[in-house]
Amino acid sequence: SSLHFSKIQDEDWSLTWRRHFRVERVTERLTVVPVWEPALPASGGTVIRMDPGPAFGTGAHRTTKMCLEGMENLHPTGDWTMLDVGTGSGILAIYAAKLGAKGILAIDTDPGALRWAKRNIELNHCSESIDLSSKPVRELCGVFSLLVANLTRDALLELVPDFHRLLEKNGAMILSGLLKEQSQEVIKPLRRLGFKGIQVVTQEEWACITARKTE
Repeated sequence: SSLHFSKIQDEDWSLTWRRHFRVERVTERLTVVPVWEPALPASGGTVIRMDPGPAFGTGAHRTTKMCLEGMENLHPTGDWTMLDVGTGSGILAIYAAKLGAKGILAIDTDPGALRWAKRNIELNHCSESIDLSSKPVRELCGVFSLLVANLTRDALLELVPDFHRLLEKNGAMILSGLLKEQSQEVIKPLRRLGFKGIQVVTQEEWACITARKTE
């Protein structure tokens, strides 16, 4: 039956993850360690323990990696906050907590992703600084110092006006999940909304856009 078939698929999925997910130095400052591997001694950088399950985001994918690097470069000092849109495995929210964010809201429309994110957040002892929510972006209020969204082009195009509303003045934004040839399509509405300092970084066929809200 189809139910039986999907169960086997699920088992294969978790085994596949374990085969392909290894200890990885994702950036110069960040190492991601699967929960089933022994913990590494501190190497001067940050270690995040992950049990990704079916949720997207182990740090290995180029778009996740570029978001993590963007966070290292753009996060403010002092008391800062972050909105993580489409949190998936929770890795970006966890890294924000490790980088010193005082308040992080991580949202996802997939209840399964939120369950995995919760597990990973607890594994890394970050529950106090991260709130998880299934609330859609349009219903959010307040403003954040940093906004990170690793989504599809269509989702980004739809949400950019809300992202502008949810960023504080001088707040920074990191957008990925885009193919290189899609980046110009997303940059146009950013310019219309008055974002400044727009930059595109690429790795392989993927792009990551960073921008700042200046008014």
